[in-house]
Amino acid sequence: MSEQNLSKQMENLLKEMKEIKENQKIMNDKMERMQKIVNNIENDIYAGQGFDFEIVCPYCEYEFVIDADESKKEIECPECKNIIELDWSGDFDENENGSCSGHCHGCSGCEEDDDM
Repeated sequence: MSEQNLSKQMENLLKEMKEIKENQKIMNDKMERMQKIVNNIENDIYAGQGFDFEIVCPYCEYEFVIDADESKKEIECPECKNIIELDWSGDFDENENGSCSGHCHGCSGCEEDDDM
């Protein structure tokens, strides 16, 4: 390979690297803008006026409201004082037919007895 061909290839490679760096910068800028949008949406949903979350105690069926705070993993029922685990993931612990799977904390299963 001649020195001239090698020089030409190097020049092309440097040009491609420059384009890649420019494209990477553009993508990073877009990602930053998207993250800001996501943060604003999250703030609108949760922090705007304070987001209240209604809870029905699975032990005594007492209804009460708490502030949505995803850092809280559990809360005490103000009525019966049992601890209620909070799941902010949005996943339901239900089986295919929509009934309780019996796997929740302190639950012995909510399925109806066959004897009834």
